[in-house]
Amino acid sequence: MCITMAGGRPTILTAELKDKARLYIQECEDEETEYHKTRGEKSDGFERIIRVRLPTIEGLALSLEVNRDTIYDWETKDEEFSDILSKLRSKQASMLIDKGLSGDYNPTIAKVLLTKHGYREGTEHSGVEGKDLIPDKQSTEKADAVLSTFLTNGTNQGTPQ
Repeated sequence: MCITMAGGRPTILTAELKDKARLYIQECEDEETEYHKTRGEKSDGFERIIRVRLPTIEGLALSLEVNRDTIYDWETKDEEFSDILSKLRSKQASMLIDKGLSGDYNPTIAKVLLTKHGYREGTEHSGVEGKDLIPDKQSTEKADAVLSTFLTNGTNQGTPQ
């Protein structure tokens, strides 16, 4: 399979590059260290520092030494590579949720990044059985007819059903 990068140089997706992509995802684990606040050494008066190693498409592109657009091209043209990117995205979402909830990641940044995974803030509103809350025109016209008859006759008898 030959795919062209943005610069016009052909890039071939090889088994070696797929293995390198899997390794990149596997090695994306945060590194936690503790330093003494004033002396720079580990002790009781420490500060916890986390070096975030969140797997990203951009990080993968750098690791594979290809353009980010090449990664997206490979995803659409190679099922195995598509599965690799699916694992990258799953690991990314899992890390964002876990570390966002624990406070290890900035919650605002975690929330923004989780929107790329379909998560969103807010409450979903829907009517009965998941139907739209905004009535369709026919329902509105029917309701208007019932209301008009009621106001005229004081009853809802003889209204269209």
